[in-house]
Amino acid sequence: MRLANGFQRQRGAAQAISRDLVPIAYEVVGAGRPLLLLHGFTESRACWFEAGYVDAFALRGRQLILMDCRGHGASGKLHEPSAYSGRKCAEDVIAVLDDAGIGSADVMGHSMGGAIALAAAMHIPDRIGGLVVNGAHPFAQDLSPLRAAVAESFEPWLAWAQRLAPGRLSPDTRQRILANDIRALQACVAHDRPDRSSALTQLRSPTLAIAGTLDPICDAVRRFAELAGGEFLPLEDRNHLTAFFSVEDVVPAVVAFLDATGSRPG
Repeated sequence: MRLANGFQRQRGAAQAISRDLVPIAYEVVGAGRPLLLLHGFTESRACWFEAGYVDAFALRGRQLILMDCRGHGASGKLHEPSAYSGRKCAEDVIAVLDDAGIGSADVMGHSMGGAIALAAAMHIPDRIGGLVVNGAHPFAQDLSPLRAAVAESFEPWLAWAQRLAPGRLSPDTRQRILANDIRALQACVAHDRPDRSSALTQLRSPTLAIAGTLDPICDAVRRFAELAGGEFLPLEDRNHLTAFFSVEDVVPAVVAFLDATGSRPG
């Protein structure tokens, strides 16, 4: 299958098997320096195509590895909260890179995907080049709002997304969210995120942290960038979701940042 600008999907849908035997769906697009993309809560790898990231990065010479995080998309859906620890999610990254024959990659994640990217940088630093997180940080985080939003159905979550990003919740996006296994996603956010900041201040990966200035966690993201000795990109007048949709601002900044780092994953 070819994308809008003629780039070839190299493998279509593939499946890696993580250490705990959970299947992790992924695909590879384009050629060049590898960049692993990790989506947010309730989404799948399809969001990167729909928002325009895949074409934008491929045009700039990036090979993209797109995976469905555990509990989401076509990956395994477990109902035990213990299945969603940072270490297990980092092991999913190992499984995908190994299955794709890629030694190391830059990694970029949004929201939940950013938290997984941080876990990967902490647990498997030899496999991670540059680190980019949008709307995520390593400090303790109360996930009770997410638990409440999926306690009985996905409608409260959809209403929240519509408020934050009016007009950006496409029919395809709604369908992807409603197709989720709600018990798996309840398990995914059953526990609050622990404080991992002490470990992550010693990151070996060059770090770029991004946040919308209207996002309540913007100050925490900025503080993380400072502690990690990384760079911080504030997106003016954007919130947690519109910061993701700001492809025209995010992609050039990410490419410039990764080009300026000394590591060359592959």
